[in-house]
Amino acid sequence: MKIGYAQTVLTPALDRPVFLAGFGNNRRAENIHDDLFARVLSISDGSTTLVLCALDLIGFFQVDVQAILKMLASDQVFKQANPHVVIASTHTHHGPDTMGLWGPDQKTRGVDEEWLNLIKPRIVTTILTALADMRTARVRFTSVHVPGVAKNARNPEIVDDELTLAQFVAEDGNPLVTLFDFPCHPEVLWDHNPSITADYPGFLRAEVEKITAAPCIFFSGALGGMMTPDVRDHSFDESQVMGTRLAQEGLRALAGLAAEPVMIQYQTKIIKARLTNILYKLAFIRKLLPDIRDKAGRVTSQVGLLRIGGLWLVTVPGEMLPKLGLAVKQDLLKAGAQVAGVIGLANDELGYILPAEDFKYPWNPFNPGNHYEETNSIGKEIGPSVMAGIGSLL
Repeated sequence: MKIGYAQTVLTPALDRPVFLAGFGNNRRAENIHDDLFARVLSISDGSTTLVLCALDLIGFFQVDVQAILKMLASDQVFKQANPHVVIASTHTHHGPDTMGLWGPDQKTRGVDEEWLNLIKPRIVTTILTALADMRTARVRFTSVHVPGVAKNARNPEIVDDELTLAQFVAEDGNPLVTLFDFPCHPEVLWDHNPSITADYPGFLRAEVEKITAAPCIFFSGALGGMMTPDVRDHSFDESQVMGTRLAQEGLRALAGLAAEPVMIQYQTKIIKARLTNILYKLAFIRKLLPDIRDKAGRVTSQVGLLRIGGLWLVTVPGEMLPKLGLAVKQDLLKAGAQVAGVIGLANDELGYILPAEDFKYPWNPFNPGNHYEETNSIGKEIGPSVMAGIGSLL
């Protein structure tokens, strides 16, 4: 097995307005607390090559992923490797609007198209760099529960606090790259924050890199529902405490495990679901969001199943609620996985992915009460469609 790694900064300049995504409108960045990154891990077992790309962004639509794949397609390094590509967002709530919903008001798109078009070639170059310089490696993987750092604001009784981990090491045993996956919104900082930041994943990666002297890549798991940091003051100090604890608990769980060369596999399944959310339809009319519906009113996306030896990770195109995430991980373990996880917001961002039995669209979506997630979901069909797609892959 061989792996490669590369990263690049995505942080926008502040010489013109940067509308921060994730909370209300007209939240403008005033400073940069820490940089946002594209981090890319490439893995090959000699017959299959995989690219895992993590973006410190609120979300990346399928059309933007396809634009990157189109740019990659003409490159000789990419052609020779012929990799599967997963591009997932960490979902930080303190980066620039990449979707369109967080502009100066509810009728104005907040995306800086010039900056968005600038970072796409940068992501392409980072992917190619990770593919061009690959080293022999082995991998160890595990998971560990880290209680007390996250809570479910929608259904407090359903909490997923499992940290999924993989560490790729050189032949001499020294770490090359560590992968962390955790199901919690990067929103320790709250709507009062004017600083660009990766939130707790930034502190997590910094701690891992300090301890291992090797890069760290972070993915968000099934963070819907609302899996949110269990903090009081929404401060940078709390963000650092959360990231540091996750980093240390994860590395402690990995320590002493045997590393081995493994085979990898990645399969995908196309899914379709009707878009029924009236707020999304209004956003289409206002040109805030790209209208991605077909003539039947359906949205097309995909799910995936990644196997790195006994580590199985499902990729889903949005923010899966923990009830479904926990069920998926149980299905993976029953099917033969040793360690199971979910990579959310992968190759698309369709909003919340809810269980059909829990989906109740509020009569007033502008005042949704306990059903906010439904107003940020394409509709009731997306949950069953995602689960059926994963089931067919298994």
